Amino acid sequence: MTAELSYKEVKKTVFKIPLHQLMIGVLVAVVFYFVQGMPSAYAAFAGASISTLGSLVFASIVFLSPVREQRQIKSRMVTGELFKIITVVVLFYIAIVVLELALLPLLLGFVATFFTFWVALLTAFK
Repeated sequence: MTAELSYKEVKKTVFKIPLHQLMIGVLVAVVFYFVQGMPSAYAAFAGASISTLGSLVFASIVFLSPVREQRQIKSRMVTGELFKIITVVVLFYIAIVVLELALLPLLLGFVATFFTFWVALLTAFK
């Protein structure tokens, strides 16, 4: 059994996850650059950025102001997840409809960083 993590340690870990997502996003974009060229690389990085920004929105809402009670943390997590979903939907709309980015690289960039998010959570808090 692992020792219980402090609030400060959890906060630090949750804000590191978007950094890892961004690194994976750059890697996916570089692969697309060499395989399909710059437009696909741009789309892949945009997809990765969507996931990364969603994670940052969640972390910011949950952890940026002091918390006093467990109930308050739960409420912020629900609010954070709601705003994360809204952020992701709006950014996908912009990427697909406004910027007209290539769909496959966009989705693969998003999926790679979304997978990174879950792997990081599962390994950081075991």
